[in-house]
Amino acid sequence: MLHSLFQIGKGGVGKSTLSALMALAQARVGKRALLLSLDPAHNQSDIFERSFSDKASEAAPGLLVREPDVNQWIARYLEDVQQRMRESYTYLTALNLDHYFRVLRHAPGLEEFALRAIYQDALREHAECDVIVVDMPPTALALRFFASPTISGIWTNELLRLRNTIKEKREIITRIRVGKKEVEQDRALRRLEEERDANAALRDHFADGSTTHVTVVMNPDRLSWMESRRILEALTPLGVTAERLAINKWTDAADLSSLPPELASMPRILLPSSDVPLLGMRNLTEYLDQHPVDAHQP
Repeated sequence: MLHSLFQIGKGGVGKSTLSALMALAQARVGKRALLLSLDPAHNQSDIFERSFSDKASEAAPGLLVREPDVNQWIARYLEDVQQRMRESYTYLTALNLDHYFRVLRHAPGLEEFALRAIYQDALREHAECDVIVVDMPPTALALRFFASPTISGIWTNELLRLRNTIKEKREIITRIRVGKKEVEQDRALRRLEEERDANAALRDHFADGSTTHVTVVMNPDRLSWMESRRILEALTPLGVTAERLAINKWTDAADLSSLPPELASMPRILLPSSDVPLLGMRNLTEYLDQHPVDAHQP
């Protein structure tokens, strides 16, 4: 069974470093791991001190790393939408749609849909892995990513209701006759039904605590705590459960006495500060030797 381990938190708290450590820890205990970066900052290339791309490459025995270009996936998504529109609405082929798609490139919401497409592609392409460790973007975009199937589901259901009303009125349905059998074709309706099912499947996937595991990453400071609490509040209505905290840059002097109750009650990982920058395979593995990371063994 493939497990997904998401690291979510405020920008700069150490999500990318923890993701790299967790992925390495999984590989070291014999798991087939994919480290998938959904952070447009491309931090994994910096951490491992080598270039990664959308094509998964081996960073260590048992560990693949994939760091896609989000802008390329946005362009691919728009091309796919444009092609589907041409197939579904052949009567629009006389119109020049390029202008409208240039406008659409700047529409809000494209980033989270691109991240969603990357993640779904990773689930399909790397089904043989035991675990996908997902390095998430900063909080706002990460939350929109988790919310995307719910929001898209609401929109799609409304479009389905509208489309079915049109179908009942027989306004744009194309009919063909095969022998004595009448067959209705409505590509737009079929595509909306497929999108509805895909939204429901991804929403259920995010809410499935047996395969989806979310770690909230924070630093031992009050500002980071407040952001982490807001993350928990935002995930709850989406049905997504954060299982534990990872406190990065931990020192013995850190005071957690004022930690909000909802955070204080969660299991936690303590990541001590490193004397050297955690860059390059040598420094990463030496840190794991000194401070074994509970890689959440599914």
